[in-house]
Amino acid sequence: MHGDIDSFIQAGFDSLSRNELVDALASFASARDLLCGEADQSLLEPIERDARLAIVCTYLGHAYALSEDPRAQDTLHQAIEIAGRSQNLFAPVELQARLFLAEHYTDKGLYARALTQFDIAYNLAAFLHDKTAMELSAGHLGSICLYTSRLEQACDWFLVALELAGDDGANKKVWLGSLGLSFSELGQYDRAIDYYQSAFAVAQDSGDRETMSICLGAQGNARFEQERYDEAQMLYEQAQEIATACGDRRRLNVWLGNQGIALLRQNQPQKASEKIEQAITIARQDADLRSLAAHLDSLSECKIAKGEMQGAFAAELEALDLSRQVFDRLGERIYLTNLGKIKARGGELNPAFAFFKEAVDLFDEQRATIKADDLKTTFANRGQDLYRQIIEVCFRMGRRVEALEYVGRAKSRALIDLLANSPVDISELDIESDSSIAALKHREADLRAQIAALERLLVEDEGNVSRETDNKNSDDKDGLRRAQPSQTDTRKLYGEWREVVNQLKRRHPDYASLIATSTLTYDDMRKLWLDKMLEDGTCVVEFYYASDYLLVSLITKDNELITHHIDDAETLDDLQNDLFSFFEMSSTEGWEVPVSLSKRLYKTLFGQLFASLPDGGNSIDRLIVVPHGNLYHFPFAALHDGHGYLCQSKAVSYLPAISLIPILKASGGASGASKYLVSAISDYSATRKNGMVFSSTLRSSAGLEDLTYTMEEAQSIKSLSDAVLLTNEEVKEALPEIFGQYEVVHFAGHAIFNNEEPMASGLVLNDGSILSAAAILEGSALRTRMGKLLVLSACQTGVNAVTQGGEILGLARALMYAGMPNLVLSLWEVADRSTASLMEDFHALWQGGKISVAQALRQAQMHAIDKKQPVHAWAPFIHFGID
Repeated sequence: MHGDIDSFIQAGFDSLSRNELVDALASFASARDLLCGEADQSLLEPIERDARLAIVCTYLGHAYALSEDPRAQDTLHQAIEIAGRSQNLFAPVELQARLFLAEHYTDKGLYARALTQFDIAYNLAAFLHDKTAMELSAGHLGSICLYTSRLEQACDWFLVALELAGDDGANKKVWLGSLGLSFSELGQYDRAIDYYQSAFAVAQDSGDRETMSICLGAQGNARFEQERYDEAQMLYEQAQEIATACGDRRRLNVWLGNQGIALLRQNQPQKASEKIEQAITIARQDADLRSLAAHLDSLSECKIAKGEMQGAFAAELEALDLSRQVFDRLGERIYLTNLGKIKARGGELNPAFAFFKEAVDLFDEQRATIKADDLKTTFANRGQDLYRQIIEVCFRMGRRVEALEYVGRAKSRALIDLLANSPVDISELDIESDSSIAALKHREADLRAQIAALERLLVEDEGNVSRETDNKNSDDKDGLRRAQPSQTDTRKLYGEWREVVNQLKRRHPDYASLIATSTLTYDDMRKLWLDKMLEDGTCVVEFYYASDYLLVSLITKDNELITHHIDDAETLDDLQNDLFSFFEMSSTEGWEVPVSLSKRLYKTLFGQLFASLPDGGNSIDRLIVVPHGNLYHFPFAALHDGHGYLCQSKAVSYLPAISLIPILKASGGASGASKYLVSAISDYSATRKNGMVFSSTLRSSAGLEDLTYTMEEAQSIKSLSDAVLLTNEEVKEALPEIFGQYEVVHFAGHAIFNNEEPMASGLVLNDGSILSAAAILEGSALRTRMGKLLVLSACQTGVNAVTQGGEILGLARALMYAGMPNLVLSLWEVADRSTASLMEDFHALWQGGKISVAQALRQAQMHAIDKKQPVHAWAPFIHFGID
């Protein structure tokens, strides 16, 4: 009897290896019947019987799954239950059964159950030190996360699988390609292309033409998203050629369809339609529903180009139905968006809104699963066209409140989420118990050291990073020079560092508990006054600056929502030209901004809004502006209403989002007596000694000029309060350590803004090293729990890169995260004598919260205006915060 059981088991394995499922099922079923019979139970020890029965049920369940027999699930669960009795003695059998069960759930589209089983399998494989099973489980977990739009988690699991595969792993190319796809879906196309190219190289070395075709086509997809359509077309053609040669029909139809849409973008609609129709034929023949949906979407676009709107709608509707059949959430969002566009184009606003709303809800659902700051920001950028469409439709329908709410949802919420959550401190991770964490921490430290060196040895190129000085003793007769890092070196280094930091964060136990905050509804906004978070005389103005319209919304305590919508092309062009002229004139010393220009901009941006208020806005003494796009860099205080500059009647504050108000309010106000820390750097001679070379493209040749008036500014502020004063080299030595001990911190010195890598922007210390936004945000270089106000009188500290999604990247973002709810910053360089005078006035007026930060800055600017100082000298100073 014992021999018969083993014979049946062996016969089952042999049949399974030959894919003879009927014979395999018969053999395993016979073995199971014998093991469960009374006679056999008396011949075998219980542990021997359980061992054989667990194995038999595992492979019988697998054979059932391959045969699409509904008994597969129960049989595999039975195998897991039997193996689990042995207290890990049969753990390898349990592992195999869970892998089979997880694959079965995946094939059935039961992704939540599959995730659970693969996760258990991964941990069980780790317990058994089975790297192959760990790699397989991690890869499957990544794939399921990708299918279900949990893109950040997908990246993490694919990176784990890649690490486990090693340099010679058979699946290395698979994980590299999967990482490319994940980063592409997150909108990080250059990183995606790097992974695709690495996967292509591995596939080429092994002669795997099918994977080579996939990698070329995937690169084409990324280039297409970057609107480089000719490059995309060429890559699709190369991918099609390889797919045809190796008989890969599925990829052939994908690349044909993609060629079609690339040709359409290049204004070749007839050729485009021919390619897409070929792709649809192949997809229908092969029942490839996911690809068929994508091709129908492309066909819809061709029909729109020909004016065949009904045919376009029908194709898009079929694509939507197919995407739901295969649970393609990313595709579903795209097809819903396109259906909304078709209806909006035809003036059918109600169905357009319904389609857009479903798409936005899906987008926000996908965005909420992403926790890493940089991934959240790039993903938000991908949804801007969708939000632009739904906001426009809301306004056309007269649904102003919903338009405002969607504006709040449109803007990237990465900063809001940052401030709503406690920091995840990667220094707390235990490197002793996990060698992979230790390796990541060593890599992070190494990259951080390289970044520190890179920041110190910046290129000193043309421009002026400081407020102007007399410069009589400078070797550089053309004036001061601006530090600019090498674009390629900086972006690559910061990108790699952020990726390592994100991997470390995901290993932290607190990471899973990070939350994605919700934006405020209109009712929530109105309650800000009722809950005393905003004063009665305060109004909030939110901007949404799309490519083809500007929407401005005004909210006050006692009035209904007021909106102003500009979609006239000529008016928008005039606004753009006026903004450009203002930026150029105001930021250049010696030029005066004409009052007529300030009046025109006031009329366009605010005139109609305030005119709609009962008293013309005269009762408003506080303005909180939520900018968008390049309006972040505009000094609203310098607008002129015909009677005076805006700051002469209203205090102005900036916020990245209305939803930040409750979060910042919860951090405490800036009232009451305060402990001052004043930091001032006047001596930058160390940056001018001997010129330093880091690489062929990265050097410091001229250094920075000394700042004559910073010490006068610092001493004046110190005399107003019992302040601690740090100067020159003391700043570098002590500022990070004692920053958190003071409620008010003032910094006077040089700063740089790096447009290519905004998080490399920072404060320049006396030896040329930089206290960068990245070091503050991720490296915790500065952190406070008692901060009330941080004043940076260094130049350009208020300049931030602004993403398509309205996210600010730079010092303001990092310093708010560091714990400072109120910031006073500068938008451009100003002569340091003028700055010193305005800063002295500001601190004398504020004096630890006797009046609000915004009112103190307003009055300091009014003093400057009374002294006949030009806009250039007083307008760049702005307040970020709500106090």
